Amino acid sequence: MPKKAIKDIPMFFIMGRPRSGTTLLSALFDAHPNVKIPPEFPIFLGLIQRFKNIRRWDERNIQAFVDHIFENNVFNHRTLENLKVDRATLTQELLAAGSEASLADLLKVFNASAYSLFPKEEILLIGDKNPLYSIYIKRFIHTFPDARFVCITRDYRDNFISMKGLADLKLEAPILTLQVFRWRFVAREFLRYKQRYPERFFIVRYEDVVMSQEETIRNVCNFLGVPFDPSVFEFHTKKEETEKSYPQEIVKRIHNSLMKPINTGRMGLWKTELTPSQVKIADQVAGRYAETMGYHRVDSRFHLALFLKTLPMVIYGMILFKFMQFGSILPYKLSSWISVKLLILVRTHHFFFGKKSDS
Repeated sequence: MPKKAIKDIPMFFIMGRPRSGTTLLSALFDAHPNVKIPPEFPIFLGLIQRFKNIRRWDERNIQAFVDHIFENNVFNHRTLENLKVDRATLTQELLAAGSEASLADLLKVFNASAYSLFPKEEILLIGDKNPLYSIYIKRFIHTFPDARFVCITRDYRDNFISMKGLADLKLEAPILTLQVFRWRFVAREFLRYKQRYPERFFIVRYEDVVMSQEETIRNVCNFLGVPFDPSVFEFHTKKEETEKSYPQEIVKRIHNSLMKPINTGRMGLWKTELTPSQVKIADQVAGRYAETMGYHRVDSRFHLALFLKTLPMVIYGMILFKFMQFGSILPYKLSSWISVKLLILVRTHHFFFGKKSDS
């Protein structure tokens, strides 16, 4: 790929709550011969935060940029090694982008340099995916003024069940009210930005990807401006390569679906795995956003007692997300300090309340 052309290749982001189908969408587009989307690793947030004010990319700034990438090489259960980026090659490609390059240009160069499971033809689109990005949409819009966003949702009740199944990994506290509130918060963000930038945001449901595979992915491809290619549905054929690309624990617990064709096995689990009381709580917290996103509430009535019961956890979730968003506009060192403090808060809350998943 001509290095000069990377600046001109459009960028897109896949956003959504954890366990909502973001990995499935990413795998589908990784299998597309004209799309480059590397394995999940949320390095963009830290790079944007630290280098957002750089206007001239001399060798010193480029070196600091590369140092930051390779110093921050672990996130939860993922490592930079999964992306198989060669440091020397990346440095040369960043320098070749020119001193007048934008931060977005350099971030695209990084993703274009990363590993893909599938062979590529002409690259028409560069992507990135991470559920964490859903909280920082404003930051990504500012950094990537021409990027497009594919936002995926999943039934909030099934989403909770899937998150609860990974409770021992301590990714998020498996608390029903908190999880559904987070779903509602992100759904509201998607709708708000979709209304503001209709040509740049596309909302898709996990259930539609599963039930109407070709039609749905055709629509996403049309939105992104790339030709539909049926080979995307062969994403699951790279079992051996996938196992080598991720730690075994990640493959077994989080990415096991990448080893199988798309199926409906994870749909509607809430109907048998949640109690009527839990469904009532979930429906109350999701509110009108359930219907807006295409999901039917068993009980759509407002219950004052239930509202008061769930209010403390909703407030906690709101404060946490607002602090995270606020931190993204602060200086890098202060933002990093706040991030550490927020993790302590989350872990403390998980220690005391993590086993209480019914409210």
